[in-house]
Amino acid sequence: MRRPVCRLCGSHDVYTLKFADYAPLDGGRKGHPRGLEYFCGRHGARDLTHLPLGEALTELRDKPQRIATPSSRI
Repeated sequence: MRRPVCRLCGSHDVYTLKFADYAPLDGGRKGHPRGLEYFCGRHGARDLTHLPLGEALTELRDKPQRIATPSSRI
């Protein structure tokens, strides 16, 4: 498995998502399963899990990132 960092921004505050092309590794094989990826909550990747991972990444990279910014106080 790869280190748990967001595929898009490198954040360490991530969750694991299984996409439409998810395929677990057979038996004791080592590596990172196809269709499994780490994302933080800022990109809206959960809305795209019905797609294969490659298509979801294209969608996420083509649209502006949904990054939450703290409200500023004056």
